[in-house]
Amino acid sequence: MLTPQVLLSLMVLFVGALFLMWFAIEQFGTRARVLRRLDRAVRGRDEDMISERRMSVKEQLIRWMSVLGRRAPIFNSAQRREMRSQLMAAGYRQAGALSVLMGSSAFCGLALVLFVAVFLWPLMGPGQTLLKGLSVIVAMYLGSMLPRIVLDKLVKSRQLAISDSFPDALDLMVICANAGLGLNATILRVAQEIEFLAPELSDEFSLTAAQLQISGDTTAVLTEMADRIGLDSMRSLVSTLSQSRQYGTPISEALRILAASERTARRMRTEEAAAKLSTKMTLPMMLFILPTVMLIVGGPAFISLMNSLKSMSN
Repeated sequence: MLTPQVLLSLMVLFVGALFLMWFAIEQFGTRARVLRRLDRAVRGRDEDMISERRMSVKEQLIRWMSVLGRRAPIFNSAQRREMRSQLMAAGYRQAGALSVLMGSSAFCGLALVLFVAVFLWPLMGPGQTLLKGLSVIVAMYLGSMLPRIVLDKLVKSRQLAISDSFPDALDLMVICANAGLGLNATILRVAQEIEFLAPELSDEFSLTAAQLQISGDTTAVLTEMADRIGLDSMRSLVSTLSQSRQYGTPISEALRILAASERTARRMRTEEAAAKLSTKMTLPMMLFILPTVMLIVGGPAFISLMNSLKSMSN
């Protein structure tokens, strides 16, 4: 007898089989075209197919997720714009990054729905159709949100790395400005100097320097950098640079003041993280250290008590 979970599993497998069939037809086309491609590959004139054969498993998986995201979109335009900005903040600027993220969301949602249908539905009693349907909806939502949660963690981690290295970059900008370098040359030189110690900030500065060489609107390029990173400190830097270019004032002193304030903010973040350690250590101490201490302290007394009870009973 076909149970609801078996039917749902078969439906998911059927959809997956249809997707695989479509992908095979899309990739290789008709039989005649496949034969022509194989013939060109044997003769050494089809470099694309040879490179496809040499693609790693990771690259193949990314390609499949990209195709799934393009063909099965599950987010509206506003959510796509938000996801694209988050990808830019996380450092993923590839053309197919959004498609890979949407494909990963769809795949995780289907995988979690299949897990719920196979493992959780048998634990529910018969006749709980509403509860089963609600579990499927919740599983699909949580599965689709899982890649976005991971992306948020990556964005915060990258922003923290940029914040920690930002005061040192400002000091280097002050030195370059005192040496007489222009804005574009300053940003490019700082990006080269901090490439090893701060690759995230170096990547952003390198991209900004390249955009400044192409575009004539310096304010727009700097504003785009601040929006891409999403930090208040970077917006303060953009405001300082824009005002100095607009009014012709020297930027050395302004950058020096900004560097001092950012260094103070970094020290305050470190002190705040150190102050939170005692609170964060409370639960591990209660779970792991306190039971051990109680066992060491009360173990001998408990053994002596049990021996005394045995001797009294005898």
